[in-house]
Amino acid sequence: MKLPPLFIALIALSACGFEPLHGRTYQERTITGELAAIKVQAPGGMLGELLRAEIEDGVNPEYQNVQPRYRLQVELIEQDIPLFINLDGTANRGEIRYTSHYVLVRLADNVVLNQGKISRVSSYNSSQTADYAAFVSKEDAKKRAILELAQDYKLRLANLSARIN
Repeated sequence: MKLPPLFIALIALSACGFEPLHGRTYQERTITGELAAIKVQAPGGMLGELLRAEIEDGVNPEYQNVQPRYRLQVELIEQDIPLFINLDGTANRGEIRYTSHYVLVRLADNVVLNQGKISRVSSYNSSQTADYAAFVSKEDAKKRAILELAQDYKLRLANLSARIN
């Protein structure tokens, strides 16, 4: 019986110790390890608190009670950019751009382990005749951008887990 080449390749890949980043065993090991010990400090306000809560949920979804060993300091800069300008100067579409600078610090000796920035853009439609619909559209764009930014943080921190260990 001849085995298909794809099957042989998958067996060889599993034999070398490869584990996918989104695999269950990898997640269990890293989350129960150092990622659950990250304390997130974000700016105040509704969006800052949402970002903090979503990052913490991403790195510690089981809500383990772990003594903080790291601090993730997050800054959030919001830009509202009108895109399509009408002849009368009103905008029909816009973008909300969030730029988030971060610093990951080990609490034991205040050593900076990593720092950088993550950006996200979300677009929205606005209407000059429907104020409430324009407001809801803009607020939804803000929330979507913050949730995507938190997902980016989760992936960035999971990527740094080897360096943290």
